Amino acid sequence: MAVILQSERKTPKARLFLALVYTVLILGAVTMVYPFAVMLSASISSGYDYQRHSPVVIGFFDRNDRFMRSIATYFKTFPRELYPDAPKSWTNWPQVAKDREGVKAFAERELAPYADAKFVAARREDARAFVRALAEAPARTKTCHYDPRDVARFVRAKYGTLEALNAAWPVPHKSFFDISFSAESKLTPDREQPGEKFTTWLELKDDYAKRAAVQGDFVSRTMPYPLGEHAAQVRNALAIQFVEHGWRDFLDSCCANYRLVGDYLFVRGRAFANTLLLVLLSVLASLTVNPLAAYALSRFRLRATEQILLFLLATMAFPAAVTAIPGFLLIRDLGLLNTFAALVLPTVASGMSIFILKGFFDALPRELYEAAAIDGASEWTVFRRITLPMTTPILAVNALNSFIHAYSSWEWAFLGCQKASHWTLAVWMYQMSQVFAHQPWCVMAGFVLISIPTAAVFLLCQRIILRGIVLPSMK
Repeated sequence: MAVILQSERKTPKARLFLALVYTVLILGAVTMVYPFAVMLSASISSGYDYQRHSPVVIGFFDRNDRFMRSIATYFKTFPRELYPDAPKSWTNWPQVAKDREGVKAFAERELAPYADAKFVAARREDARAFVRALAEAPARTKTCHYDPRDVARFVRAKYGTLEALNAAWPVPHKSFFDISFSAESKLTPDREQPGEKFTTWLELKDDYAKRAAVQGDFVSRTMPYPLGEHAAQVRNALAIQFVEHGWRDFLDSCCANYRLVGDYLFVRGRAFANTLLLVLLSVLASLTVNPLAAYALSRFRLRATEQILLFLLATMAFPAAVTAIPGFLLIRDLGLLNTFAALVLPTVASGMSIFILKGFFDALPRELYEAAAIDGASEWTVFRRITLPMTTPILAVNALNSFIHAYSSWEWAFLGCQKASHWTLAVWMYQMSQVFAHQPWCVMAGFVLISIPTAAVFLLCQRIILRGIVLPSMK
């Protein structure tokens, strides 16, 4: 039934009421869309512009900001040796990103000479000769501002397996993503360290320089040392690189976070297969146990129906943190730790789902069951051919809830299966948020990526789910 009659819709009060309702709905939509836009923007940002917390990446429509982000790609901090005339307040990249006017003035000054095609052509060869000379120079004479996202892929390509890596290095690692060259990157090129790890660090520096020369780039993360003596060459190389490959580098940096997330979550291990199997088993078990229990309580009118419902609803009074310990002890005593049964069995039955389904079954006309009994239908046939088809919207909502719980729950998944071979995407995402806490833009890319299946399921089942929400209220 409509809140406002059709004949009253054109009255001033009705129009004011409708305008208020639509305003509230629009504000509600904004409060939902804006945080997601900020997260999506953060997922394609970098250490330069992450702390802006903007719903859009400014570099998409601001050339000056894109140039500054290009420079930030090659240096961990603002290179004052190259640009001594830059504002003194530019002590780190987030501080630079906040100074929009300063960035505009800086970029326009640096790029102004390169607006002339003849000038670019004349300086292009200088930049190409510079990067070739840098690729041929020994690694011990160069410094490098490496990207932590490149380490795992490079080291894995060199050693192949984690066992080979741990056999060569003195300190064992549990994963290629745990490797860091932070200590080596702080050493000046005239200082060396013994060991295989330092040798790998030198090879990484050489790889950056040689890859830039092969790809036709004019600059790389590997730079000459000392930097101040080559300031003019580096500044020219940075400007030429932006003029020639600015958009390509910008789009590549936007996708870099997602490449790392894909490598971390999907390529290694069996996280995707484990999650898919867990979701299928959980949804199937939920759609089997809950309807059967609700049908029995509704159809057979047991004496203790109210007490059973009260017991089922009482399970919802305890938070998951309280039931985790007894649940773990029970699974351990049953010998089900590190099995999919440990993940599926504790969530098979849902007190709320049974309660909602029973209420819906109670509202179905009894004449349907009487007609089925006259036709000689068995109880199983009545349940399968009459009751379930009429409760499809409710079952869809229950299936969605079961899917979300199985897909996104990492606490119990980690507690019940502590072997990495049984971890799901949610557990790996939690681990990633710890490993890459110093690079939150990568973590944001992970959150965006793993939220896609939930959004896709909701959009595909939207009509059925909405019917499941509306029909019970109409009953």
